[in-house]
Amino acid sequence: MANARSIPLGSRSPDGLDSLSVSEASTLRTLADQRARFLSFIRRRIDSPEIAEDILQISYLRAAEHIAELRDPERSTAWFYRLLRNAIIDHYRRSASGAKVVSDESLDRPAEPTRHPNTCPCVTRELTHLNQNYAHALEDVEMDGLSVHAFAANERIAPGTASVRLHRARKALAARLQAVCGSCSGTGCFDCTCA
Repeated sequence: MANARSIPLGSRSPDGLDSLSVSEASTLRTLADQRARFLSFIRRRIDSPEIAEDILQISYLRAAEHIAELRDPERSTAWFYRLLRNAIIDHYRRSASGAKVVSDESLDRPAEPTRHPNTCPCVTRELTHLNQNYAHALEDVEMDGLSVHAFAANERIAPGTASVRLHRARKALAARLQAVCGSCSGTGCFDCTCA
């Protein structure tokens, strides 16, 4: 995608950018000047630099399309961060739905294990005794390696809520392991003798 700085905001374009007011064009230039900051914001949430760049460019296009809806140009940066957050969430939702389609198509094949091979059997056993939401969170994030943001998007909850759920789930699992396994749970189950 083209760099947002290379778009001549005052020239004629098929996107209708030539109909921007001076204030709207100035606001878009201000947003373009903060490109590095916005890209850094996205990169903290998206691992792939290419996808992060795509999300930024899509957000710039959305900003140009909806700039007339911005009531207060002084709040343009906060408004643009909201566009970025929505684009990131959209990306995770698309990724999750794409993964589901692949899963549905591959029902005939046996599932490949994605879990860490050194997971203690006690952990797997005790997960069944936890609250279903806690067990699901730990399986997805801790055992299958899903990021907290991706887990939150899959569950359609806020990332903060997902983090709290994971914190509580870890505490509940630790308490179960301490009660069942005793002292060996304190060593991280590396030399588990209770399985």
